[in-house]
Amino acid sequence: MSRPNSLPAIIAGAGAMAVAGVAIAVNEGWLVGVSALLALASSLLALGWPRPLLADRTSRADLEAEADRLARQNDQALARAARFESEAIQARSNLADALRAAVPERDLLDDNILDELPNDVLIDPATGLFSQVFFDASLIKRISAARRGLRPLSIAVADVVLDVGTAQIHPAPPRPVADVMVGVFREADTLARSKDGLYLILLEDTPENGAIWTLERLRRKIAEDLPGHTLWVGLSCYPAYGFDGNQLADQARRALESAREWQQDRIEVTTSDPDS
Repeated sequence: MSRPNSLPAIIAGAGAMAVAGVAIAVNEGWLVGVSALLALASSLLALGWPRPLLADRTSRADLEAEADRLARQNDQALARAARFESEAIQARSNLADALRAAVPERDLLDDNILDELPNDVLIDPATGLFSQVFFDASLIKRISAARRGLRPLSIAVADVVLDVGTAQIHPAPPRPVADVMVGVFREADTLARSKDGLYLILLEDTPENGAIWTLERLRRKIAEDLPGHTLWVGLSCYPAYGFDGNQLADQARRALESAREWQQDRIEVTTSDPDS
């Protein structure tokens, strides 16, 4: 298909040749200039002028408009994320207050129970993270909030050990691991330690790919700050793999068992069907 300006270009080119012939015949210098101008016009028309220039201006305006639209979307997404994070922090604080209020008055308990009751049943004394009691209660609340707000949520169960590949494999000291975790995760995320010494992680407003990226940051940070430690993680996500807290937690624990089969760091995502 010929260009829209091909015919004018041919006419201008023919005119340039004709004027050049006349200029030679009559020996007039100014006709040579006219011939040159016609030749230039022919070249520009052959290249599609002025359409590319107009198209370029239009394209630039479209790009600027698209950039403005994306910037607005990004600002809106950041505002939503900040609002969700603030909501999660407040909800966690409210839940902690409610659970503490539900604990029987300490002066009504006998000495044997007092000896076994931590100063704060919501905090794991070995790490300063939340306890499993708090995590389980928080998980129910946050799944409900995610369902109402149509937002994703991820659950991870992690194990950190030393001397992998030897007969002396054993859990890593919990406090240094907890300190690294606190430095990696957001304030809105809930970090806890289970009764069997595993690390429980609830990632607010986080789909699978974001959770994997965040857990990879944890893996790199542990490798950097705690040499010789091995991190195994099982991951499940709402709503991709499950619809309630117990289902997601069970899936994450089963994925952790698969991660433990490796003799190195491993982040394993559940393969469970959400309807199973």
